[in-house]
Amino acid sequence: MSDPETDGGTAVSEGPDPEPFGGQVGDLYRTVRDHELSVVVGSAVFLLFFPFLLVDGLEVVNGLLGDPGIGGYEGLASLVLIYGIIVVGYNLLLGYTGLLSFGHAAFFGTAAYVTGLVSSTTEISFLGLSATMPGITSPLAMILFGTLFATLLAWPIGFMSIRRSGVYFAVLTLTFGQMLYFFALGPGAGITNGDNGFSDLNVGELFGFINLDGLVPFVGKMEYVFIAVLFLLALTVANRIINSPYGLIFKALGENEQRVEFVGLNVFRYKLMAFVISGSFAGLGGSLFAIHEAFVHPSTALYWIQSGDFVIMTVLGGTGSLVGPVFGAFIFEYISNVISGTTLPVIGQVGSLWRLILGAVFVAIVWVFPRGVYGGLVDIKNFIAGQAVDALRSDESSPPAEPEQGGDD
Repeated sequence: MSDPETDGGTAVSEGPDPEPFGGQVGDLYRTVRDHELSVVVGSAVFLLFFPFLLVDGLEVVNGLLGDPGIGGYEGLASLVLIYGIIVVGYNLLLGYTGLLSFGHAAFFGTAAYVTGLVSSTTEISFLGLSATMPGITSPLAMILFGTLFATLLAWPIGFMSIRRSGVYFAVLTLTFGQMLYFFALGPGAGITNGDNGFSDLNVGELFGFINLDGLVPFVGKMEYVFIAVLFLLALTVANRIINSPYGLIFKALGENEQRVEFVGLNVFRYKLMAFVISGSFAGLGGSLFAIHEAFVHPSTALYWIQSGDFVIMTVLGGTGSLVGPVFGAFIFEYISNVISGTTLPVIGQVGSLWRLILGAVFVAIVWVFPRGVYGGLVDIKNFIAGQAVDALRSDESSPPAEPEQGGDD
């Protein structure tokens, strides 16, 4: 137990020491853990085995349990990474800066539509004007256009929303997102194809010679490799932001906004940058989602429930940590795409009841692990390590046994 610290005269106990390792071993552990290269390499090694674990690993578990239908499928790995990119960026806003947005579907959905539109050759119309889309089929160019549009859209929405705080900020972002949703269904149907959805996507070859549908040994489609590389890039950028002076200010804003303002920093500017950066991550995820699904619909791209899903994923995995929200994305997508098609003993055919199961899982995890799944795993790791260290210290501090005194013959 660490010594209590004081904050304005109030004693604050930090609870169990989060760093149970000491000495040279502890220094080496913290150096490796905090090094950017270790984050990238560790994540890359895990991503190499991730499709295998989702398909073959879960299939083994499924067979052992009598085939209840809980095995994974190939496309699930790509979907988890796509939403992982989004929530890693969203966590910069919620977990570090402390801003709760219910409008990130606006950036996700608009990026998805722009990605599809630039790849098509369809004719769009709006306010009596019409134009033919350019038919740019390069995956990188499609993603660039989608992400850039989402980033530019985040500037005005953030500029107007951040002028309010708390629930007012959340409602403003929700309102902007719903405006775009109804625009896509109504006045903008000549662009988005309305309730029929947009399916005229044409995805070409990467760098002109790599087919995303091609197979790669062990990991599946080349599309997964492409998404995994962009996921690593997004994770590296997020890690760099978190550990930079800019990231420290984001953390300070989440802890006490008034103190940041008192030291002379422009709070509005930093909050706006956090919002825009988060919107860029959502735009990247939206572009990849359009390429992966080859179909975009207002209900799955722009509706407010999509924004709520981002919040659930982030909180479920653990806010305020780099990779915590990715755990939440995995749990959410696994329940919505796999558990939703299973038959459970009490519930029966799950179907549309999967959100009920998700709610029960969410309540259970938040109740047991208030800091999310990742925070719970860290607490368990620290507890086990602390117990091992205490046992070693106890053995070292115990006095040696005295030799027995034999009697005289």
